[in-house]
Amino acid sequence: MSKMPHIQLDHSIGTVNAVLPGDPARVDAIAAYLEDVREEGFCREYKSVTGIYKGTRILAISTGMGGASTAICVEELADLGVENFIRIGSCGALQKHLRNGQLVICDRAVCDDGTSQSYLDHLRYAASELDFSAAADTGDPVCAYADPVLAKACQDAASALGLSWESGPTRCHDALYLKRKPMLDEFYSGKGIYASDMETAALFAVGAVRGVRTASILNVVVEWKKDIKEGVGAYKEGADAAAAGERGEILTALEALASMK
Repeated sequence: MSKMPHIQLDHSIGTVNAVLPGDPARVDAIAAYLEDVREEGFCREYKSVTGIYKGTRILAISTGMGGASTAICVEELADLGVENFIRIGSCGALQKHLRNGQLVICDRAVCDDGTSQSYLDHLRYAASELDFSAAADTGDPVCAYADPVLAKACQDAASALGLSWESGPTRCHDALYLKRKPMLDEFYSGKGIYASDMETAALFAVGAVRGVRTASILNVVVEWKKDIKEGVGAYKEGADAAAAGERGEILTALEALASMK
């Protein structure tokens, strides 16, 4: 049984469900909620385990930072029969009412990153929810969309867990420290975009091409107009609100996947 070249997994993972954190360390955090945990592999940025949550077998695998490595992971997992993908990650808020530790369950993602844009030509001809002609006519940002069934499962799970969450769009990019990023943030905030991250658009775009369900749950770790380095640094050091948000997004993803019978 040959393994996928990058994630180094094969069909023995035995599941159609995957949780996709960016950080390999977050795979261990997910594993703490699973039974019968089995280490599957660790190649490059792709650390993976499988386990059981409420009777459902689930794979947790890190994707690293950015759309390119995320797309590779999703493509290879789709080849192994995975059908449901939920990203859990961090984000910066683009709206002032969002607070640290609050969850944004993304309904769509602005394709402002190189990877999702690389899929656009194919997506223009794919049977999907994307309407590129309308976006071009109105000047609105081009977006890729979450699977509505899986996104609704995430919303229901977050509500049942009593978490603070909102549904809204994120803007995906490749350049965290771009000098003109504050101006871009202002622009997209004015367009009603809720958050900023680096992986969701690629996940949604690949999902549309491959015909798999995708959803994204983002944990606010930097509030609107706060310093990125301070916010991310505090998150890595286990700041209370952000750490609670991480626990919440993990449980939301696991509950949602367990409900996808």
